[in-house]
Amino acid sequence: MPGRHVEVYGLDSYELVRRSVIVGGMSKRAAAREYGVNRRSVDKIVENAVPPGYVQSGLRRKPVLGDYMVKIEEILLKDSEGAPNKQRHSGQRIYERLRDEFGYTGGSTQVRGYVSELRARSREAFIPLVSLPGEAQSDFGEASIDIAGRRTKCHAFLMVLPQSGVWFMRLFPAENAESFCEGNAAAFAFFGGVPTRIVYDNAGYAVKRGSGPLKGRARELCTLFSELRSAFLFEAAFAAPRKGNEKGSVERHVGTLRQSLLVPVPSTDSFEELNARLLAKAIQHKERSELFAKETLMPLADYSACRLVERKADKLSLVKFEGNSYSVPTKFVLRPLLVKVTPFHLEIFSGKELVATHLRSYDKDRVVTLLWHYLDLLERKPRAARTALPVLQAGLPDIFEAYRRRVEDGTGAGDRRFIAVLRLGQELGNERIACALARADVLGAKEPAEIRMLALRETEAPTATLCMGWKLPENRQSPRVNRPPLTEYTRLLAGAGQ
Repeated sequence: MPGRHVEVYGLDSYELVRRSVIVGGMSKRAAAREYGVNRRSVDKIVENAVPPGYVQSGLRRKPVLGDYMVKIEEILLKDSEGAPNKQRHSGQRIYERLRDEFGYTGGSTQVRGYVSELRARSREAFIPLVSLPGEAQSDFGEASIDIAGRRTKCHAFLMVLPQSGVWFMRLFPAENAESFCEGNAAAFAFFGGVPTRIVYDNAGYAVKRGSGPLKGRARELCTLFSELRSAFLFEAAFAAPRKGNEKGSVERHVGTLRQSLLVPVPSTDSFEELNARLLAKAIQHKERSELFAKETLMPLADYSACRLVERKADKLSLVKFEGNSYSVPTKFVLRPLLVKVTPFHLEIFSGKELVATHLRSYDKDRVVTLLWHYLDLLERKPRAARTALPVLQAGLPDIFEAYRRRVEDGTGAGDRRFIAVLRLGQELGNERIACALARADVLGAKEPAEIRMLALRETEAPTATLCMGWKLPENRQSPRVNRPPLTEYTRLLAGAGQ
């Protein structure tokens, strides 16, 4: 009598065969006949408590694809080395290229399967990490802000204490060594202490390039960063070049804080004003943190974040730095100078003497001058005043140019008067001199001495009442000195010149 065929892949049938053999005592041979199952299948059913499923005994051969596997690996490797994420090869696109460019005659299924297998191998696994007190993470992020109505890209330095979630952010015009070190020092001051360990990126302003690939944890630090670490004595660690979770906290904060603090695009008059706003937000967050008190921080140190470079002033009394030129007083022409560079300013020294201070420019090929640096030379070469760059860059009120035109006489005397008035601006302030020039225009006064008298007269204190320790009788007023009109003074000057 033929045996009954049983679908052994169902759990009920699987259990029936096992029960018959193990509990009922039926032989495997009899069970194979009874249920129409291959004898080897009965052996597997008895040995395995539950169906083991299909197990591939070995790798399937790919006779058609085999010669093309190396080419698939090359395509994926090239993608990983720089192709935009949205323009990388799919499995189907690789199949099409193999077919059209390299003569592949197989189907797309094997190609797509091998692509998936390779990508699965390259997926990186991560280890859950905990945040320890006193450890920090640091990073830069980019954002846009409006400064004085001009849309400007800025770089946001961020340091986070992951254990408490307290953060510090400061915006800079550029991501460079000076910004990096000043950001660190400012963060330490905000925390009230120095983290024991800080995780950074492998940025060029922190880690020296050109000494071979970045392998392991060993790094050769840039000079400015080495000085920072020496001053504060924290341990510097660097995240692996590939993406990982060593800086996960600060990277999440970069996006979150950009959304909460810099959206919509903030409008401000200066970096200083916007950074003050960000500091106020950071203080509020720190004061609400209950875990911040548990952070273990090291003491602060005296440190100034700056870069020092040696330069020489050229014949135009300009010092060049990073593509821009900055003026110094003309007596320092062709003399060696020391430039102290911070993220926002340049201070130029001759020995220990501070000879010039400028706002740092991040444009290219700019010439930045201060008028008073050139006044000594203009007094010797007054005819240059009309087209002198320091005069044009000084931002003088329009009344100065009107005065220059009014006194211009072609002999050079008018130019000397104009330079003398510029010198008065250095002495008394351009706004006071501008008011005096407007008054002089009404009175017809041209001489610098007259302009100076007008400027002093406008700000001179009222005449004091005469008092010599005695009281005036009732209904009597103190005597006052009446000033003669300025035209009398002008008339006397004219008479003295005759």
